[in-house]
Amino acid sequence: MVKVSVIVPVYNGEKYIDRCMKCLTGQTLGEMELILVNDASTDKSGELLENWRKQYPNKIKVICSEVNRGAGGARNMGISMAEGEYIGFMDCDDVIDGTMYEKLYQKAAEEDCDIVDCAYYEENMGKSVLSYGDDVIGDLDDEKRGKIIAGVGYAVTKIFRSSLLKENQCRIREGVIYEDLDFLIHVVLLAKRIGNVKLVLYYYKNNEQSSSKSGNEQKKFSDMLDAMEAVGFLKQSFLPESSKIPEIGKNVLEAMDYAMLSCFSCAIGMCLWNQENPSFQLMDNLRSLKKISAGKWENWQNNFYLNKNMTEESKEILRWFETVR
Repeated sequence: MVKVSVIVPVYNGEKYIDRCMKCLTGQTLGEMELILVNDASTDKSGELLENWRKQYPNKIKVICSEVNRGAGGARNMGISMAEGEYIGFMDCDDVIDGTMYEKLYQKAAEEDCDIVDCAYYEENMGKSVLSYGDDVIGDLDDEKRGKIIAGVGYAVTKIFRSSLLKENQCRIREGVIYEDLDFLIHVVLLAKRIGNVKLVLYYYKNNEQSSSKSGNEQKKFSDMLDAMEAVGFLKQSFLPESSKIPEIGKNVLEAMDYAMLSCFSCAIGMCLWNQENPSFQLMDNLRSLKKISAGKWENWQNNFYLNKNMTEESKEILRWFETVR
């Protein structure tokens, strides 16, 4: 039985593949499969992935996409092929501890969890973070789900019960960045029980060539609005009167509003930072934001999670935007 399937999207990652594969093939958990998705790379990534598959033919699967679908599309291809009891994701330019998946799986098996999270070290910020603290683990209710959604973290630090993703058609938006947000919220809304491992097992590297650090500021803006709209769609789908999940209530809805407000503040910030950028459609983008905000968050200042979690700089951006005509 495959305990954990780890899905790794690869797009022009030849510089990082060997390091990534040493991390994965050296895992102390034996019953694993590694699903490597070559997302239409134009460098030597495909050749390197195939070399690793030949070394571990019983453990590694290589999938090739003819078109570039982004990290979300590559992960979706991997989910459809995964045979593991749990599914994990790794980015090929990051590094993981050799015991990561053994520790996550052990916690999941011992406590019958749908999701298990671990701490990560963010190289760019020079700090360690655990997204799921002890105050939210165990059986989920509205309050715990709200706290999680307000600080949802990254997909790569977690494992997910495979049946939860497959039976509920939990998929990731394709061809965009910021694709984790609504996916993670969706899974948290469906999960019944979660756990954590309070150890730094994932190392998020500062790769300047990653898609989230690309120079296309207009695409980043559009993708941020897309993430906000995706959360809004989820919120409508899980409103208490239409949801089959009785534990969803005020905390979850307010946390989802906070997630959308965070996206909105970031989008405004992008406009402020790109005023002199000729390829950034500043006036069109500001008009789009004004249209979106009209009557949408009239009492945003009273949002519990915003007041608790949002930085003063982001709040100031929202306050400034209210004065723009």
